[in-house]
Amino acid sequence: MSVDPSHFLATSNGGKPPLLKLQNISAKPELNGQFGQAVSYSAGRYVVAVITAEVAATMAQGNNAVEPSYLKLKPENLIEATNFEQLKFGAAVAVQHVKLLMKSPYAQEKGSYLMSLMPPSIQAKLTPEKAIIAAAIVMLLNIMLVFKILSGWINFTKIFTFLSLIGLLLAISSPDWMEGLKAGKPLKLIAKSAALNAPSRFKQMLIDMTGYRNITDRMALGLLVAMLLWSGKILVTPAARPIRLQPPAPSNAGMQQRGHRVPQYGLEHIYKMGWDDAQAGKDFGTSLPKDTQEDTALKPNGVDASSFDWAYDPPPPPPKQKSSFGMGTMLSIFTLYRFGKDIVVTPDGQLMLDPNYIMMRLRNIEPWRLGLMGMSLYRVINAFVGR
Repeated sequence: MSVDPSHFLATSNGGKPPLLKLQNISAKPELNGQFGQAVSYSAGRYVVAVITAEVAATMAQGNNAVEPSYLKLKPENLIEATNFEQLKFGAAVAVQHVKLLMKSPYAQEKGSYLMSLMPPSIQAKLTPEKAIIAAAIVMLLNIMLVFKILSGWINFTKIFTFLSLIGLLLAISSPDWMEGLKAGKPLKLIAKSAALNAPSRFKQMLIDMTGYRNITDRMALGLLVAMLLWSGKILVTPAARPIRLQPPAPSNAGMQQRGHRVPQYGLEHIYKMGWDDAQAGKDFGTSLPKDTQEDTALKPNGVDASSFDWAYDPPPPPPKQKSSFGMGTMLSIFTLYRFGKDIVVTPDGQLMLDPNYIMMRLRNIEPWRLGLMGMSLYRVINAFVGR
């Protein structure tokens, strides 16, 4: 008999137990929808530590006074949490973690100091927690204002790429920096250790994000180098210059402002004079008034072409059509891959192409995921076909 039939234990997941969602518990329906982690398996049931956001945040701060509750559940009462559910649970834990930090003596001291800087009428309406939140909002508004000002001179795409690159490098190297600083190691040694461990840490990050475990260190290193090169290309490529539109054609009023005299004769009158000259055998323009021959350089169509030759320049070539295969298309392909993997792969990692199993998985998928799959599929099809 298998010691972990559903692969929910830490030993089956590289030492990190997955986040599980409780379901179909008829005896205690209030437990449905809560989260936990499998601790052990025996007699056909998993021992699950039911973890709430408050408990997880308290334990993350090293407080062992609070412990999760433990239940024995059948495998069918457990399902691995989706990426979106893990994100929501992580966000809830982060909120609880911030609340606990706000109640710490250090935060209370800083909040009281901020309150002392405010007028007495405002101090009566505040608490140390509210003072810290107000200071954080003011700081965020200042950052947004500075970003808005700088975005007028700096390309927004480059700013986003630069910040994303810095965030990625910090996420990969932060464990090495924290461990090295705590141990008092030289900065040069810490940087070397972070660089050596970068492929393996990036590999683990990819596994946590995608759920795909057949990733080698070389594959992770190649993908990391490709991302660094792609980001560097965006940062060093000069921004496209705006296209200057040609000025509109001058009107008669503009010609008069520049000193040109517009002929005051009707077209039929001029045509009749030309006809009479032709019938009499005279040269073209013999009977035309002098003011139509001197300043305006009248042409057969009545337009002075010499005063705005630029109007006959050929139009600029149309800009090259940008490739629709961008970051959005890549993310859509990844979403479709993850969606397809969840449909045809069983919880124990086996490929299942049985149509009945696939239809059962499709019926159990949340509507919002089906909508996201449809939008991703449309984006990919439009990128390759709808050009």
